[in-house]
Amino acid sequence: MSEAVKRRGFTSERTSFPWQKATAAGFLAGCFTLGSVIAGAAGGEGASFVDSTATITKRDNVTIGKEVYIGPFANLISSNNITIGDESNAQDNVVIDASQSAVELGKMAILAHGASVKNGTRMGTEGKCPAPAADAHADPNAGAHGTAEGHCPSFVGFNSVVEGAILEMDTMVLHLAYVGPGVRIPSGRKVNSGMRIDSQVEVMSKTAPLVAGDRTFMEGVIEVNLTFASGYARMHDEDSDSDKGVNYDPGMTKFNPFRDLPELAGVHTRDAKFRNRIIGDVRMGNSLAELDKVMGNHISIRADEGEPFIVGAIASMGSGTVFHALEGSHIEAHDGVVYGKGVIVHGGATPWNDVTIIGKNVRIGDHAVFFRSNLGNDSYVGSRALLQDTKLPAGTVIPDNWVVVNGQFVNRVEW
Repeated sequence: MSEAVKRRGFTSERTSFPWQKATAAGFLAGCFTLGSVIAGAAGGEGASFVDSTATITKRDNVTIGKEVYIGPFANLISSNNITIGDESNAQDNVVIDASQSAVELGKMAILAHGASVKNGTRMGTEGKCPAPAADAHADPNAGAHGTAEGHCPSFVGFNSVVEGAILEMDTMVLHLAYVGPGVRIPSGRKVNSGMRIDSQVEVMSKTAPLVAGDRTFMEGVIEVNLTFASGYARMHDEDSDSDKGVNYDPGMTKFNPFRDLPELAGVHTRDAKFRNRIIGDVRMGNSLAELDKVMGNHISIRADEGEPFIVGAIASMGSGTVFHALEGSHIEAHDGVVYGKGVIVHGGATPWNDVTIIGKNVRIGDHAVFFRSNLGNDSYVGSRALLQDTKLPAGTVIPDNWVVVNGQFVNRVEW
């Protein structure tokens, strides 16, 4: 566990603040559109932040705790109550849907890009955290857990859906998975990528034990998003247009020390009125006028953690596409790529210099996830497929709904 996370305290108690104490842009066509939510001390310390593009249907039904980050185009459908606990985060294009019944996220809940949690879901509010021996990384498969008094992270992965289920603390739902109503995922378990779980009897066969690396990953996500909450809040205090359109990243962190502007067709560009979010050290082959023609809506290309992103001239990019990267990593996407709707491209540590690479003229299908991988020119990734930790040559075809990890077919997406 990092020193920053230790200082913030995994067992600390903080009180939530109601929406009426937050700042926001106001109502638009009957849907509450958030500017940003600023709470806590001046200068962003202890603040919670909501990107200007996030939406909420009924603000009085939403309670957000402290040091929460909510990213671009997140959509909170709050016909019933939505509660988001301290130090949680909801990333780009996350959907929290309480149209039929309340949704409750406890402390340190992580909703990764494109994830959806729906009616009646409770996440991180029950269960137990790892016992000290299991959290010491000496035995990565240790299953012992401590008391229910502490708090620790829980996670829902890229383009996954949790509907009316209970995810206890210290759980993960990996990418492109589905967990259905009434199912409980117990502490210390992770739902494998692509799995569909509709009944409790399926849980053990479609999950695996968490290992030390999983917990380290979640702790790192929490730590980074705490800095995003304060950093974006501080930047918004300085300039209320800073969390709109094509704009700066907040910088001022150990992993991203400088505030950078995107570079479009060789020109550093800031345009708070652009409909999509392009943030930080993103170097794109298209001009802003060209992007206006080839991009859909609700797109977020966010180089505020890993950077730079070098993105060649885009052939087309479907609505809901997200680019992001873990600290110290980079993305390199070549010319002529066709991105479907809801595609997630995410960087991280790789054996090839920590770069996630998409070759020239690659096509990526709707809702596919491209994670820490390297794919050669003229290749195809099918719709709702996962390519993770994999390097493949030019001309590769990944069929629809395939889960490919470490260069191997693992299973099909079951839903």
